[in-house]
Amino acid sequence: MTTLPTIALTAGHTTDTRPYIRAIEKAGGTALLLYPGAEDSDFDQDVAGVVFAGGDSVHPSRYGAELDPTIEHTSAEERDRLEWAVLAYALDNRLPVLGICRGMQLINVYHGGTLHQHLPDQTFADVHLPAGPRNYIAHKVQALGGRLAGILGTQPLPVNSIHQQGIDVLGKHLTPTVQSEDGLVEGIETDTGSIVAVQWHPEELIDSQTAAFALFTDLVERAREIDLENDNHTTGTPACLVR
Repeated sequence: MTTLPTIALTAGHTTDTRPYIRAIEKAGGTALLLYPGAEDSDFDQDVAGVVFAGGDSVHPSRYGAELDPTIEHTSAEERDRLEWAVLAYALDNRLPVLGICRGMQLINVYHGGTLHQHLPDQTFADVHLPAGPRNYIAHKVQALGGRLAGILGTQPLPVNSIHQQGIDVLGKHLTPTVQSEDGLVEGIETDTGSIVAVQWHPEELIDSQTAAFALFTDLVERAREIDLENDNHTTGTPACLVR
């Protein structure tokens, strides 16, 4: 019997993890949930891939900025610390990563990038945080190249949108390979393609959109390759989840 690759799923304590878990399992993986406050032992698993879920904002101190007092913030510094450590572990051990919404923003900040704290204050269209259900199609994006173009295709893609922040300065060793109609960066990846991230929420669209599900099947397929390379045992340095 083929072993299902273990995918670490980081989330906040109030995150509805069910759509993420369902997407991972439907793609052929098994989810290992990691919440803020996780101890090192919680990560002592044969993890072969990582999904960073959406959620509260990355604290702006992570990119050298102050909290904008004119807007409502829901930041989660304990979660920032957890995911910082998990991302470092993933990079050290060449694990495939999928970042979603906040997850994309965290990946950008980890690589030295910055964020717009409030998109409505910028020149972007007012489509990124519309009223409606989480699977409401808000606008279109288009992949311009890289691994994400191979996963999503290169035609305009309708997506949902649940965010008030977005990438300002791109981090080092990242390529912006998807953008929205108003020019906002909506997808990034590392130079090697081991990390891909998108600004929308594909976990909410897997039943209606092939491209959304393809993001998860791509991750799980790459994780399965890691399992095979390591003879079904992830090797590397032990994870330290508190930094």
